[in-house]
Amino acid sequence: MKIKFNHRFLLLLTLAVAVSFGASAQVSVRRTPKREKTEKKDASKTKDTKKEEPKKTAAKPADAAQTSQTSEQKNTSAPQQTAVARKAAAKKSEQETAVVADGKTLRQQAFDEYQRQDATDVPWQHVVYRELDLTKGANASLYYPVEPQDGMTSLIRVIIDLMAANQLKVYEYLDGREMFTEKYMVKAADIFDKFQINYTTEPSPVRGQAPVYKIDEADVPANEVLSYFVKERWEFDQKISKYGPKILCICPVLHRSGDWGGDVVKYPMMWINYEDLRPFLRDHLVVSEGMNTAPRFTMEDYFALGQYEGDIYKVQNLRGLSLMQQYPNPDSLKIARARIEAELRGFGDSIWVPQVTEEEVADKKAAAKERKAKRSRRNRNDEADADDSDKAKKNRRTKEEVDMEAVEAEKDAKEAEEEENISRTGAAHSARRTRR
Repeated sequence: MKIKFNHRFLLLLTLAVAVSFGASAQVSVRRTPKREKTEKKDASKTKDTKKEEPKKTAAKPADAAQTSQTSEQKNTSAPQQTAVARKAAAKKSEQETAVVADGKTLRQQAFDEYQRQDATDVPWQHVVYRELDLTKGANASLYYPVEPQDGMTSLIRVIIDLMAANQLKVYEYLDGREMFTEKYMVKAADIFDKFQINYTTEPSPVRGQAPVYKIDEADVPANEVLSYFVKERWEFDQKISKYGPKILCICPVLHRSGDWGGDVVKYPMMWINYEDLRPFLRDHLVVSEGMNTAPRFTMEDYFALGQYEGDIYKVQNLRGLSLMQQYPNPDSLKIARARIEAELRGFGDSIWVPQVTEEEVADKKAAAKERKAKRSRRNRNDEADADDSDKAKKNRRTKEEVDMEAVEAEKDAKEAEEEENISRTGAAHSARRTRR
């Protein structure tokens, strides 16, 4: 038996199956309790926000205006804030770039450049040589403490330590001149041997460098260096309108006597270019003599502020003569030193016009007016005395009128009495002679 399938029947059957499958797919799976809780919380939050939204919108008109103004101010101040932020960032970058490799700021760099400035651009200068006596109170800061104490030390120990570490160049002491060239450069070992300073050599901590020297504290001649020679240049820098001394070089001087005593002999050790020594002086504090013994400034500040005192022993001249050679008499030497000091100070005073304040001008005018009034009163008194009669005058002490005629009559009577007494004594003398 043959079964005939109708295509329409098959199509209807497939459609029925598809409809039944879609209905079963539409049946949703039951949700978990956790998801239902979270959805309930979200729904409650949305309800609360919906309740609060009308309250926010119902603000007062003044508050709304203020909020609009603040928003406008924020919008307008935004570019200004960005500009300020840019300036601050630029300033910070400048400050960061101001520090160079060795830790110096631009200000310190400018000061170093000024110190190293050549004298060719200076319109006026005067070079003098001074001897700093460390026994004086003003120069004691370079001598004490003789032994290192509380992080402070003397200047000669700083120099010797730098020479031992091969960090300072020294030059030969020549009579009458200073040559800072390689030809006259002296090794530290030669200086130590020349002045009998005991030392030992050690390899340098830096590979390839010359060996360093080790010197015991007892072998440093700190108590024998009692003076320094200082060469300074007084100059007027018209670029910055500054006048004053600038130290060029320095020389420690040993004071030694023989083994059996005798006169003390001065031994200049070596010349040191001050610019080579100055960067190391920043690390050493000094104490000034006086009530305040706090270490307030460094050795560099001590020299820069001119805290030292020294007698001039030479002035730069074409012949290279010292003041002792030019003025062998001690009195004339003292006068010459005082004259040079006065000229150096006087040139600085002649540069600037003294500034007079309004108060000083008013005081001067008042003083002149008072002097004029005194003169006028004196003149009036003189005229009044001249107009008074000779018969009636006032006693200066009692301010009473005096009869001048009676005074003159009294004077005449006294004179007549004196003459009569003289004549009586003369007659008596003559009678005595005749009796003898």
